[in-house]
Amino acid sequence: MERQLKDSERSRWFGFAQLVLLLGVIAFALYFARAPSRVVLDVASGPTNQAGTPAVKVFHPVPTEQALTVKLTGTVGVHDKVAVRSEVTGRVTWVSPKFRNGGSLDANETFVKVDPAGFELQVKAAKMAVKKAEARLRIEKGRAKGKAFIAKAEAELGHARAALELAELELKRTDISFPYATRVVKADTSVGELVGPADTVIGPASTLGIVYRPEALQVDAPVEPKDLAYLNPTIGRSAHIQTRSGTYEAEVVRVSSIVTPQTRLASLFFKFSKDHPLDSLPLPNTFVEVVIAGPSHDNVYVLPESVLQERGSVWVVHNGVLTAQRPRAIGRTDAGLVVEAFDAGDGIVVGTLPGAREGLPVAVMEAASSG
Repeated sequence: MERQLKDSERSRWFGFAQLVLLLGVIAFALYFARAPSRVVLDVASGPTNQAGTPAVKVFHPVPTEQALTVKLTGTVGVHDKVAVRSEVTGRVTWVSPKFRNGGSLDANETFVKVDPAGFELQVKAAKMAVKKAEARLRIEKGRAKGKAFIAKAEAELGHARAALELAELELKRTDISFPYATRVVKADTSVGELVGPADTVIGPASTLGIVYRPEALQVDAPVEPKDLAYLNPTIGRSAHIQTRSGTYEAEVVRVSSIVTPQTRLASLFFKFSKDHPLDSLPLPNTFVEVVIAGPSHDNVYVLPESVLQERGSVWVVHNGVLTAQRPRAIGRTDAGLVVEAFDAGDGIVVGTLPGAREGLPVAVMEAASSG
């Protein structure tokens, strides 16, 4: 009986020891699972030679001539629109299908006709008056009553001929056209409508529509005063006008005489080159990108972004050691930063060099040029 009690007590202690051991293993595992892992950082600056000197790639700039550009955004506009009006009063008998919003009209192309019947009768009457005056002059010359009678007959003939020319001009005006090519913005007339000058026709019928000349298209682009000063002289500078549909050549024709109070920006106005067909020019209110050719600079470097360090500085290798250089920037192009030429030594370091400092010995591993 006593032995059974001892075996039972031993089993209880053994089970307790197993539980403690199990809890210890779990706690050990949780500790190492939550403990931060150690990370070993490689602080090496890059490839090194056998002596342990950092090896760097360098860029060899070549002095060149570089023209800088100024990029602006602008809008196509029309500086003069024309209201279409009839110079004679009458009923519209025909309207060209081209005379609609978006239509294009050639120079001297008739697009509206006004009833000419009344004006044709006026021409016929004026011709008869001329014939009558010519006959009167012949009679007076035959009578030889004196120069005064002949002069009076000649004056009457001159008046009759002038009346005929006026009647013919009025008849000609029944065919409405323009002496230059136009684009239609708005058309407000139809067959049967009574049209005429504003003093004879009341209401909107005095205006048949709105057109504009493609030659009158211009681009208005806001510009900062510093860019305006950089482009001086500005008038006549060439530019590229870029739209979604294509690129157009243009030039600066005017500069605004004031600065916009809200933006403190001036405006440049561009005229499209005459080499572009008129029907190919962009429509008014089109947004465009403008690239203006600026002045050219001699003896400059074009530095790629890969050589630029903090605040526009560069690392230059001189006799195997680093020296800091901050070149004088002139502007930027798509190729990189344009700076005044300087002593580039054995080359300009490409990329970043951790631990770089003034006087750090380096080895030139590979050379690149700006050709």
